[in-house]
Amino acid sequence: MAAGNERQIISRLVIRFPEDRQLGDLMAQVFMSFIHEEEKYASALQFLIMRILGGEGIPFMSSDKFHIYAGERWIEQIMKELAGTKVVLLMLSPTSVQRPWVNFEAGAAWTRAIIIIPVCFRGLKKDDLPKPYSSLQAVDLRASEDHEYLMRSMAHHLDLEYTANLHPEIAEAIGGPESRKKSEEDVRAYEEFKRELVRLDR
Repeated sequence: MAAGNERQIISRLVIRFPEDRQLGDLMAQVFMSFIHEEEKYASALQFLIMRILGGEGIPFMSSDKFHIYAGERWIEQIMKELAGTKVVLLMLSPTSVQRPWVNFEAGAAWTRAIIIIPVCFRGLKKDDLPKPYSSLQAVDLRASEDHEYLMRSMAHHLDLEYTANLHPEIAEAIGGPESRKKSEEDVRAYEEFKRELVRLDR
């Protein structure tokens, strides 16, 4: 797939479940919490996760925009959406870390003993995470070594076999035709993800 086409997919790929879903229907094992101004970063990461981990790893995208309406009990709504979730990806930037919505969702996940992975970006460093996030093993989207670490960690928590390869030099030497094809697709998706991060950070 051409880089331009993959960028178009990233720009429009925000998978959400229907607003009128019944509890227990279409439950996601991965829940991504972010603020709506930073949706493009969340969408780029969702694209990579989908390509590397497949359908079982596709995150449910939860932003603060029009998410809870006046008069609703926010904690009950969040608890419903977290039903069946194994991993929460908390998208933390200098802006989002101060927003109540992201902290509400993190708190709700904490009470259910769900795995929470802080994902730092837009200049927020892992060493600068406030408590209680500083007690969690976080990743930084600016650190390339953290990208595969995040994918492997998610596969572990989701009980998935990790078969991806994000390294071009390995993709060229690996196994048979099918293995090489998948490895090359993984590498292309990963390279497009990195280009998208650079573009968003400009």
